[in-house]
Amino acid sequence: MSFEPFSTTHLAVALGSVTLGAALCVAGRRAGPHEPRLRGVWIASVYVWQLCNVVYFLAPERFSLGVSLPLHVCDLSGWVAAFALHTRARWLRILLFYWGFGLSTQAYITPTLDEGPGTWRFWLFWGTHFQIIASAAYDLVVLRFRPTWRTMTKAMGVLVAYAAIVVPVNELTGWNYGYIGRTTSTSPPTLDLLGPWPGRLAVMAAITLAIFAVLTAPFEWFSRGQRVAAPRGGKAAGE
Repeated sequence: MSFEPFSTTHLAVALGSVTLGAALCVAGRRAGPHEPRLRGVWIASVYVWQLCNVVYFLAPERFSLGVSLPLHVCDLSGWVAAFALHTRARWLRILLFYWGFGLSTQAYITPTLDEGPGTWRFWLFWGTHFQIIASAAYDLVVLRFRPTWRTMTKAMGVLVAYAAIVVPVNELTGWNYGYIGRTTSTSPPTLDLLGPWPGRLAVMAAITLAIFAVLTAPFEWFSRGQRVAAPRGGKAAGE
């Protein structure tokens, strides 16, 4: 059985991911003093699943330098998710928010997958992306991470640095890590709509910036509203 985008299987995966992610966040909010223990179990599951994903692609029978190295943003995001919740480091939480909600969600819209539920590849693909997005949601809802325009700038800066490293590597090897190489044979099908390389890199950057801005704006507007209301109310909420 193969996987087809926008099929019943695709819908079931999306609905299941939303349900499980919401359940994790609700459990975290209700855990009270036991929240660190719940988070620890979740973090351990992320570490284990990400390791399984790496081992699967590095196995000799399926290893290929052009596709098996953990160099895609989503490959890196899985480890960012685990380390961000584990260490609570601010810069990792920034990457988790933007890479989780802004980039990893694209796997649910344009999945690069053709293998069905009877394969390990299917479960690794969806499990990995689910863990990234669910971790970002947990950090937002339970641990109260809040993005700002400044954090958006930092996230974009890291992506630019990533591209500065990966684009030359792709050029030298003919690979397509990060989906920012010349070829689109291993890319989401919609990438062809963005025009030829290297012009499409600018289009991709503009789209990413717009997505990051949309993710950030509501939090900035709410924060600004609180600051404006503070003089009238005496103190802002949380003071």
